[in-house]
Amino acid sequence: MNIPDSSSARKPSRIRRVFRWLFLVAGAVATFITGVALIARPTFPTLAENVFFASIYLFSIVFLVCLLFPIARWIASRLGFFNLIRRLWSWLFCWRTMRRGLIGLAMLATLIAIFYTEENWRGKHAWENCKRELEAKGAVLDWNKLIPSPVPDDQNIFKAPKMTEWFVKSGGLLTSAKPSEEPNPTGLDGLSTNTLTVSVITNETVAADYLKWSDRFQPSFDLIREALKRPYAWMDGDYSQPYQIPVPKFVQARALAQVLAQRAKCCLLLGQPEQALRELTLLNDSRKLLEGAPTGKPMTLVASMINVAITGLYVDTFAYGLQSHAWREPQLIALQEQLKAINLPPFLVESFREEPVYSARCLETTTPAAFAELVYGHPPKNLWQKLTDPNYRLMKFLPRGWVYQNMKFAVSAGQKWNVGFDLTNRLIMPGKVEQGMREVTAAAAHWSPWRIRLENAVPNFTKAILRTARNQTLVNQGQIGCALERYRLARGQYPETLDALVPQFAEKLPHDLIGGQPLHYRRMADGKFLLYSIGWNEKDDGGQVALNKGGREDLENGDWVWRHPAN
Repeated sequence: MNIPDSSSARKPSRIRRVFRWLFLVAGAVATFITGVALIARPTFPTLAENVFFASIYLFSIVFLVCLLFPIARWIASRLGFFNLIRRLWSWLFCWRTMRRGLIGLAMLATLIAIFYTEENWRGKHAWENCKRELEAKGAVLDWNKLIPSPVPDDQNIFKAPKMTEWFVKSGGLLTSAKPSEEPNPTGLDGLSTNTLTVSVITNETVAADYLKWSDRFQPSFDLIREALKRPYAWMDGDYSQPYQIPVPKFVQARALAQVLAQRAKCCLLLGQPEQALRELTLLNDSRKLLEGAPTGKPMTLVASMINVAITGLYVDTFAYGLQSHAWREPQLIALQEQLKAINLPPFLVESFREEPVYSARCLETTTPAAFAELVYGHPPKNLWQKLTDPNYRLMKFLPRGWVYQNMKFAVSAGQKWNVGFDLTNRLIMPGKVEQGMREVTAAAAHWSPWRIRLENAVPNFTKAILRTARNQTLVNQGQIGCALERYRLARGQYPETLDALVPQFAEKLPHDLIGGQPLHYRRMADGKFLLYSIGWNEKDDGGQVALNKGGREDLENGDWVWRHPAN
């Protein structure tokens, strides 16, 4: 009788050997892809790609388990732990243990439910108390009260021909502009295509060429000039959510201001001050597109800061004419009146009042994906992003009460930024601003699920206040610059003191925005003058400008000096 060879019986077949080798190769490749993915964290836009790579991740896990289990079993048997593990396995999956485990899970679920209920009640209670206290002090925390009422079409700037098409971005801040929308394909197409717009033009021929190039926009400029004669600026759109409100096309507004500023400089270079005033007046009036008359609501921080930037461009262009003594008495009187009417801090303060309301409204009403898109510009696209995105976790998994705690901290922090403003007396107090900054920074320094929204706000708000204070100071100095130039035209030299300007050349001199004292002035021996504010450090440095490492003006140190003393 033939007995089969036991060694040949245990020998795997060729198919099994091929299968094992394929499994090893495929497992190694899948493990390598998984390792790379854990490092790079790629995103996959389609469902098919997500399913495909999820399958690869799962296969790599199965491969590693199959690879490591025999090794672990061999080590356990060599160390005498195999029988212990087997007994532990048998005990772990017996009915008694499973019953106890189920009871434990039920108790854990009950405790989690109690925890969520308690945190939801505590958070909602804290938010309601905070809201009640702040509203008693005059704060407006109801988003619906910030929605502006419609105005008559014939008094609305944005109802004039082409104005909505050119300057209103529908769909809110989350809507990306289509290529055909900014710059607008009709009327203002190509407004920002000329590189000379942001260049320094000193040649009269180049100045004439630039004016000739930009004359193509004169019909559009005339339409805008006519529209800006209307008193109100109300944009038609959806105001139900802060991120859906219509907003100005900031790129278009900035491009318009840059072209008008360059046209004014070219006119001054060619000895045409009256035409330069016409261009500069339109530039100044274009700020109405951002200020939202009659209520100034809703006012976003972005709109407020674009307004500040355009104002800085306006003052810089006006000062260019002072430097070359190009302005004459009629233009100086008109410019002085325009400068007197500019008051930037109220718009910034209003944006500070409203930004926390935006945050609270969004936290209360948006879905996790929409909130992530608000913060980062895109929603989480896969499971890994959802698990690692703190904002998504806050909205999706954490207790609703913690969302209310974030709302409370957002509106409470927003109140601290306004304590450094005295709008009645037109003052900004850097010491109080810095104190508010320290308090908010301290609150945001340590991560907490109650203040996720505070982490990125501190630097932006601080820079916004600093830049607004600097540009408003330039406006105030510009008023005095107008009066000084008018005095020079009449008397042949600058006065010994600023008191000599009142009342003939200025009804009232603006004071220093920082500290409230008169701006510092002295006539220099060479016939020029020095005019400066004590600046953000609230210290008189004798008219010395501090520079940072890049050679630019350090706004936090040194004095704020009028940058264009006349030659």
